[in-house]
Amino acid sequence: MALFPEGNNGAVQDLANKGIKKAVNYGSNYLNNKLSYGLNYARQFVRQYDVLGILPEEWSILDESGEKAFNFDTFQSADVKKESKVTSMPVENGSFTSYNMVQAPKELNCMISKHGFVPDLMAFVDALMAYVDSTNLVTIVTPEYEFENMKITKFNYTRSADNGVDVIYAELSCIEIREVTSQFTNVRVGGKRSRGVQQGKEISGLKGLLSYF
Repeated sequence: MALFPEGNNGAVQDLANKGIKKAVNYGSNYLNNKLSYGLNYARQFVRQYDVLGILPEEWSILDESGEKAFNFDTFQSADVKKESKVTSMPVENGSFTSYNMVQAPKELNCMISKHGFVPDLMAFVDALMAYVDSTNLVTIVTPEYEFENMKITKFNYTRSADNGVDVIYAELSCIEIREVTSQFTNVRVGGKRSRGVQQGKEISGLKGLLSYF
């Protein structure tokens, strides 16, 4: 249905109808984009600050007690590696089993950022150094997977005027520690058997002297 009645100047009216429709579509798309952006921003804000403390963490690094290992602002990226190593020797057809394969520990490299004043940044760097030097493990939480028993083996950070003097971008290298439980078996040890009194052999002095040479 035309927005203007048809008449002799139908070409102008048709052009006007198309322009109005285009403006309406543009305005609708603009509002939808702004609404989507606003909802995403609000969602990130609520999850970051978690005012009520009831939302699950989507991106976080937790210590062994389930609390945040250290304070940071943003999870920038995560690079995950998982592989299995198999024997390079030929195996019989159909005989490939689990003992021909060794599962390598998971590896994860991630980048996090921290904003703040110098004392806040110093505390952030000190916490990372402490985790690298200790045997403490962390759990790295992502929306699709939780990486447990991860050891932070290395970290490096950058601080530049381009990114802002009040922000640190730290890259963490983590590897999975695969712990096992020791198992022991009780074995009954037989008692000593008595062989009686053993009589020593007599060796003559001459024979002993000859054996010396």
